[in-house]
Amino acid sequence: MILFDIKAALSGSDSPMEEHSKAFQPNLAVSTVFEQARPLQEQLAQITSIAEPMRQLAQLANVFKPLREFEAQIRDLAKVLEPMRNFQERLRQVLKQFTPLGALDQELDQLCVAFSESLRGLAASLEPAAALQDRLAHLAVAFEPAKTLRQEFSTLAQSFERSSQSLSR
Repeated sequence: MILFDIKAALSGSDSPMEEHSKAFQPNLAVSTVFEQARPLQEQLAQITSIAEPMRQLAQLANVFKPLREFEAQIRDLAKVLEPMRNFQERLRQVLKQFTPLGALDQELDQLCVAFSESLRGLAASLEPAAALQDRLAHLAVAFEPAKTLRQEFSTLAQSFERSSQSLSR
């Protein structure tokens, strides 16, 4: 509003500008109704800034295919090592009678311990990825209403477009 319009409004004069300002302004009415949604729209616009990091995360997820192949190899190796563990159990029975085999038993123990520690380390390194997966699943559930709301708002917008088109004919 211009300064002289403010003075006129305060003095109560009936100028032509005052009559014009009292006229129904549909754009102003609609913007007033939707003003409460503006902060929400700004927050939703921030979602687009997440697109690039999400693409990078998707690329990082490619690490799981080679890890899955490695896991299959380790599983095969564990099958091969199973007879060694059976041998070690039998060896322990013989150790009571023949102590020089104790060194072999210790080496087999060290091999099993090192193998186990490496597997634990690998499992621990996957913990952040598993936690991220949990968070993403939670976010996916939290964003489920977005599809429904988008469809409902689009349907409402189309119905207003149709009604305004039929009124203008």
